[in-house]
Amino acid sequence: MGLKDLYSPQFLTDLGTQLHQVVPTFDVTRFCQACLTEAWSDLKLMERRDVITTQMHAQLPANFPQAAAILRQVGPKFTGLAAVCLPNYVAVYGLDHWQVAMTTLAVLTKYSSAEFAIRPFLKRYPVATAQQMQAWAQSTDVDVRRLASEGMRPRLPWGTRLPQYMADPTPVLVVLHQLLFDKSDYVQKSVANNLNDISKDHPEVVIAFAQQYWGQTKSGDWILRRGLRTLFKQGNPDVLALLGYDITAAEKVTDVTLQPESDVAVIGGLTTVTYTVRAPETMPVYLGYRVDYVRQNDITTAKDFFVKRTTLPAGQLLQGVFRLKWQQLTTRRLYPGVHRLTLLVNTQVVAESWVTLK
Repeated sequence: MGLKDLYSPQFLTDLGTQLHQVVPTFDVTRFCQACLTEAWSDLKLMERRDVITTQMHAQLPANFPQAAAILRQVGPKFTGLAAVCLPNYVAVYGLDHWQVAMTTLAVLTKYSSAEFAIRPFLKRYPVATAQQMQAWAQSTDVDVRRLASEGMRPRLPWGTRLPQYMADPTPVLVVLHQLLFDKSDYVQKSVANNLNDISKDHPEVVIAFAQQYWGQTKSGDWILRRGLRTLFKQGNPDVLALLGYDITAAEKVTDVTLQPESDVAVIGGLTTVTYTVRAPETMPVYLGYRVDYVRQNDITTAKDFFVKRTTLPAGQLLQGVFRLKWQQLTTRRLYPGVHRLTLLVNTQVVAESWVTLK
């Protein structure tokens, strides 16, 4: 069962039934049949969402404020990712009704998320919608506050990118300043991911933001650390220094080894890897490893993994193991070939080894 199967025949029946209870003329059978065409099985999650949106519109009132009132009634009956078809209706058919759309999205996001649906409004009405996001950042509702951040992410996965914020993230940062000390981890994760998005286009802006707030609260530092993760992996010296790591540690450590239990592995298998590292002086280290995954046409792509954060006492040998799972993932397909493994100390390579995947 894949994510697209969240939109199952049963979901369609349930949605149609709830709409019928509010709009007696809404034909559940017609709705389901219109969605479940021969093409349905080949459609991805968001493609199915769009079909559902279109077929809801075919039977709901053409007057958007009337349709929006119906969505607000039905919204509490559906939660989770599948329910994004409801705010999607607002994104597709409510662009000419900004105020009604904002009111409706603020309701629907409490049961699913309007993070995708808000984006067309940020593009068409950039000033008014950014001001709305600032207001939502002050909401007493955690889901609405989270929307204020998540909806403005320049590079939101599955969402359309926001080129205006990739060029100038200033309006986004206004919201993130408001939310940095939010008590909800749901909001905190969104703020961190938003900062990470911005760092890919404006690293200096995010570093300055982090330097301004670093050390004020534990939760704030957690957000900033997560928001700096891409720059950290890139070995940005300003980020390493802010987080308390010496980029030259890799040049100082000794007795470094990286040894797989076997230099051959199979797809679906597991490789246990042992490592050692010694520091001549006491130093904080961020220990990780990198796998250069073989792709088609002899291309490789690198993926970094976290092992541990620790302080190495002067002269003491640190020994440990990590286990590398050779599993096929929807986000990472494995191919046979020689895979390079490297041990990382404060993001820098200190040892390497190889495993042949068959």
